[in-house]
Amino acid sequence: MKNITYKIIEWSTPEELHEACVLWLSELEFIKDEQVFLNELITDYTIPLIAAKIYHSSLSIVGNLLKEEKQLNALIDRVKDHRNKVEKLFDTQADPRIKKAFIEAHYYLKLDVNSYASTYRKTKTELFDKLKKIMKEQRPERLTE
Repeated sequence: MKNITYKIIEWSTPEELHEACVLWLSELEFIKDEQVFLNELITDYTIPLIAAKIYHSSLSIVGNLLKEEKQLNALIDRVKDHRNKVEKLFDTQADPRIKKAFIEAHYYLKLDVNSYASTYRKTKTELFDKLKKIMKEQRPERLTE
């Protein structure tokens, strides 16, 4: 599978490579905005999240989210830098070895972005599942008050 994907990237035009970078940035910026929302949810539900019966699993999820938040900024910077190199690399007649190295870097950056997005979605789903369970438990209490 690596060879097929790598060949597709190798045959891509500079415009297609640039467009891929723009799409990655868009997805990563959306995730960044989404993390602000998730942080607000965590703040709103801090007390139930630190309840004794779910403390360790909640701590793990929140820790993963914080780790991913730190990784996100570095990944966004890498994609922006890569996007700028696409523009520069293909504006001039560059050495074929430099272009090949760039295409290889593009492939590995694609893997990193996809891996990050997948890990983030998994963590987000775990957090939502935990918060959904908390909300279901709290609902009867609010009705009786």
